[in-house]
Amino acid sequence: MSGFTIQRLYLLLTAIVLVAVGLFIHQPIIGFGISLLLALFVFYDEKIGILFMIIFVPIRPFLTVYNTGFKLIGDMILLLLLVKTFYHNRKNLRELFRFHPFEYAFFAFLILGAISALITGVSLKAIIIQLRAFGLFYLLFYIIKRMKVSPQDIKDFSFTTLIFGVLLSVQGLVEKISVRTLFLPEVWQRMELSYTNKQRIYGLMGGPNETGMFLLISFLIGFYLLSIRKDKGKGKSLIIASLILIATAFLLTYSRGAVLTVIAFLPVYLVITRRVKFLVPLAFIGITAGVLFFSVEKVTHVVEKYQIQHAKEINGDESVDETDNYDEKEVNRFSDAFSAENRALSNADGRAYYFKKSLEVLKTSPIIGYGFGTFGGSATLIYSSPIYKHFGIKGDFYSDNQYTQIIAETGVIGIILLAAFVIFLMKITWDLRKKQDLSPLLIYFIVAAVVSGAVYNILEMDAFTMYYFIILGYAIRFIKNRETV
Repeated sequence: MSGFTIQRLYLLLTAIVLVAVGLFIHQPIIGFGISLLLALFVFYDEKIGILFMIIFVPIRPFLTVYNTGFKLIGDMILLLLLVKTFYHNRKNLRELFRFHPFEYAFFAFLILGAISALITGVSLKAIIIQLRAFGLFYLLFYIIKRMKVSPQDIKDFSFTTLIFGVLLSVQGLVEKISVRTLFLPEVWQRMELSYTNKQRIYGLMGGPNETGMFLLISFLIGFYLLSIRKDKGKGKSLIIASLILIATAFLLTYSRGAVLTVIAFLPVYLVITRRVKFLVPLAFIGITAGVLFFSVEKVTHVVEKYQIQHAKEINGDESVDETDNYDEKEVNRFSDAFSAENRALSNADGRAYYFKKSLEVLKTSPIIGYGFGTFGGSATLIYSSPIYKHFGIKGDFYSDNQYTQIIAETGVIGIILLAAFVIFLMKITWDLRKKQDLSPLLIYFIVAAVVSGAVYNILEMDAFTMYYFIILGYAIRFIKNRETV
């Protein structure tokens, strides 16, 4: 994997060592100080700030288990990147206020949600939390669009992602085979999980869906590197081996939402580009990963049986062995996704139930909804919602459906603005489809956003929005007549 900028490699290794030190010193001020130091590195090289973001933001849940001072590591890096952007353009202020139509639609959507929330009586803290969840990583696009971007910068970004994806995959495989007893914080090892969820890789991101989405993105970026590599030497073989490892770990997250995005993306990509050559290496990687997937499951089953038997011998416990129907349960993880039983559960107290509730909310405030921080988002998990009692919603919840949240919180106008936002992004993606090697990734993100919005609050999924806006920013620098974009 030659071609990585040496200076950036040294800076990355330095940053990783500093953060590792911070994990052993459980003082928030130390974590905060290290975060600030890494943020200051952007004044030497703003591109290193992007690389820091893609390494440390996804694993922030893991970092904060050991040192809460790392909670704002991404925010601080972004803030200083923004300061440097303003400084570089201080003599060209017009450039700072030049926006694409999709940005205006996005701004209008955020303003609408905030104003509606104020009218409803949502606290200012809750509104800020939700604005941050939706808009923080858009700033990466704003910043990168105003950078000087070289092909080497994109290559550094891509290799960093691939290598980090490999490392997270190795951690995930150890976590899986050890049945969550190795390579995880002790507090996470003790988490109460259902038997089915115990079989899923949670990773250093702290959740199987988040980890699954990150691994899928790193796989696609690795495939991009494979497609632009012309030689057939060790470099290409290493990339293929990396992709097989990442694909195996991805399957072990059992992330059905991420799998749905792939199923939707492939036919769309084939229709748009009419390229089929990539299917050969993809099939090879997929088949090999599938074999490894089942092999890891078998090994894990043996380890788990041993652990249970060992526990019985120590405790004299003769309880039923939950692993007896292991294979059947693992197969059902995907096959039951749309079963009648699961649909019934969803109707009773799941996505379908809350979607129906959002329509009920829409009827009472159809124009602008009730605003951010009122229905199934990040802010409501912290501050609850002033409308739950009125609509008979018991307890705080996460909607796990972006459409549900948008319908209730921003009404018809919000739906229109978000639709305009997506349509303008589709236009950019269409313009770039034959002009940029990154276009397959842009097509994936658009398709994935539309599809996964039905099963995730996708605008609040950090890894997804962070990578999308970074890649969009890099790609937009190469479009013809970009000054008019």
